[in-house]
Amino acid sequence: MERGTSYFGVRDPRHAEHDLDRFGDEGLDAVLHTFSERDQRYYQETMADLVAASHDRGQRVYVNPWGVGRVFGGEALSEFIGRNPDSRQRLSTGDRVPAACFNDPKFRGFMREWTRDAVDLGADVIFWDEPHWYVPGWDADPLPEGAWTCRCDACRERYEAEYDEAMPATETDRVVEFQEASLFDFLEEMMALVREEGAENAVCLLPGDSSEHGLTDWERLAASDHIDVFSTDPYWAAFDEEMESFVDEYTDRVVSLADEYDLESQIWIQGFALPDDPETPKKVERATEIAVEGGVDSVFMWGWDACRVISSIGTTDHDAVWNAYLDALPDE
Repeated sequence: MERGTSYFGVRDPRHAEHDLDRFGDEGLDAVLHTFSERDQRYYQETMADLVAASHDRGQRVYVNPWGVGRVFGGEALSEFIGRNPDSRQRLSTGDRVPAACFNDPKFRGFMREWTRDAVDLGADVIFWDEPHWYVPGWDADPLPEGAWTCRCDACRERYEAEYDEAMPATETDRVVEFQEASLFDFLEEMMALVREEGAENAVCLLPGDSSEHGLTDWERLAASDHIDVFSTDPYWAAFDEEMESFVDEYTDRVVSLADEYDLESQIWIQGFALPDDPETPKKVERATEIAVEGGVDSVFMWGWDACRVISSIGTTDHDAVWNAYLDALPDE
């Protein structure tokens, strides 16, 4: 079973190599390197060095679009939406929101460039991390009652071409169907490009069945010709869920779909924004055990050292949480 962690915030190879050595000593054989818009613009050669250093240590390397366009997971800002305001999603009220639109041609072109650059780093797997439409709750940004995204010009044109009718101002079942189809089409285009460039694809879907949070038809994604690793992240504290049942439910769901479609299965363990509670490390350990016992092919923690370098989401006892994760992993 693959054992890994996400890694971010360190762009000095001398310091990163120390961490990568430690990960190996702690029994990890895979690492996800975040690749934000800032990294793409300013740190490409450095990132390639970090990927090479990981490979030198026998680690499988994932690379993800950290906060790119603000439509993927991650604590990174997006320059794209600042430079291209017309490419942002538009509410049904007509207002723009701070996230790129999956149907916008300029964003599609930007993401094709990001994808080629990410593979060129030497990545084994491109990790499509929580692709989603704008989620106002993530930014504590209340919307007008009944407002939804996206109703930009690109979406309206595409909707009319596909359904031979104007896109309504209310969110109908057909609109939700269109949102899902648009996101799936975006992923298909990008995953096909990854394969052409010589890497594999992992897609991590947010748990739940809300179209706002991404794809609801998980089986359609699992049946794609371009996906290799099917993943989800049942972060129980983030979703205010009971840990055991939540992790167990989504472990079973991912493993079942992966087995049916001959994919690798992957579960992410929450290592951030956890309550200051003596029971927290025990819950982290048990969550990891549930994933392992459920038969996943790969388990990761987000993120390294329980996110101690991100003060806004770090846990109080980072070492205890990190060690609880490591202790629950099976021996090689």
